[in-house]
Amino acid sequence: MNILSVESSTRRLSVAVNQNEKLLSETSEHNSMKHMVNIMGLIDMALSRARLTIKNIDVFGVNVGPGNFTGTRIGVSVIKILSWLEGKPAFGIESLDIYALGISYRNISFVNRCIKKNIPVLIMTCLDVRKGEVYFAFYNVTSEVNNEDKYLARIGTGGRHYFISKAGENFLVRNCDLKDLLNGLTANGVLKIPDCVSGYRNPKILIGGNFFINYGKMLSNIARQNKIFNLDKKTAYPGARHLNICAYFNAVRKVKAKNLIPVYVREFVPFGG
Repeated sequence: MNILSVESSTRRLSVAVNQNEKLLSETSEHNSMKHMVNIMGLIDMALSRARLTIKNIDVFGVNVGPGNFTGTRIGVSVIKILSWLEGKPAFGIESLDIYALGISYRNISFVNRCIKKNIPVLIMTCLDVRKGEVYFAFYNVTSEVNNEDKYLARIGTGGRHYFISKAGENFLVRNCDLKDLLNGLTANGVLKIPDCVSGYRNPKILIGGNFFINYGKMLSNIARQNKIFNLDKKTAYPGARHLNICAYFNAVRKVKAKNLIPVYVREFVPFGG
């Protein structure tokens, strides 16, 4: 299965081509917001490096947000057109999911060590959504999956495989309230996530995402005072290569490809009306 995905939700535009879980090529433009100008050139370059054409693509993927308003809509529009022209399915993947997979890949050795010791591992994807607010969610990383329809993706190392699945709903809180909220959720060494049946006793929680760009000191203080938390300071941007993995497992699980609609943290009111 050949997958092509576009990541345009931040100033770092990237396009990747995979064959199943294997990355064939990835192109990117890191230092501008000229996504409309650059996106088709990057798609052509990624396909050329993978030695494929658009006709060889079986599945498309795109980040539907939350993210930069204009950039996200450009990516969604381009993938909608390509999907329609080629008659191939396209999956819209949310930013929190893509970050969670990227954090898991970057820290696979840490995940492996914890799970071997029967320590619960969770990913906390943390996004700066402006207006003094943070948007985040938890993801469970396990060696087994109870519901084949619910896991986001699978990662592997040394012959071992781990499944990543969403744990509970998304949170939107003020930055100044984040520390107290996390302390409340992890009281007595047990992480209790709303809408989750059971808690996680003495887990290790990896925090990552673009929240570090402006609020790294805050998160470092949280991790220093509460040893449950560990930091991934380098996964500050989502990547098309991880978007491809999410799209691939959606296709494998036969998830229905729905209309690609950008996701907003707050209700979108056009032109301030």
